[in-house]
Amino acid sequence: MTIIITMGPQKAELSSTTLPSASILHPEDRRQSPVTLDDKTYFVVGDQEAKIVQNRRALRKEDRALHIYLGDRHYEYLVPKFNVEELRDTERGTLLRMTSPPKVISRVTVFPSADPTDIALGLILHGADTSGLTLARTVTSNIWYLFNNGEGQL
Repeated sequence: MTIIITMGPQKAELSSTTLPSASILHPEDRRQSPVTLDDKTYFVVGDQEAKIVQNRRALRKEDRALHIYLGDRHYEYLVPKFNVEELRDTERGTLLRMTSPPKVISRVTVFPSADPTDIALGLILHGADTSGLTLARTVTSNIWYLFNNGEGQL
């Protein structure tokens, strides 16, 4: 399995022999990686387009979660604690947990209720900018955007 991230336009693609294909595309030519998630982002898993909704101004972690609608499925992607990101289905609970322990880039735990579509969705989100999932990461991210190119996401 391979995840390829490119810039200009921002794009992340998952290719695998056992999982559905997945991609995230942001049409703007931004000089950053990973892929920005906003209302212009095109997000596909298998042959279904996903819709993403987020309340970036919320204060609580749970309220800042990405809400992902893929067909009849409703997911939440959130940061429940430091260095941990989770993909949850509203009916089946936690499906994937991504952790970043010291000296390891990333560790993915797949729960028994996850199917190939869930796994592809969780993995392609590694190519997305999830800095808006916590208030601290949002503030830090906006400071870096302002210093780097004079634009913020406020």
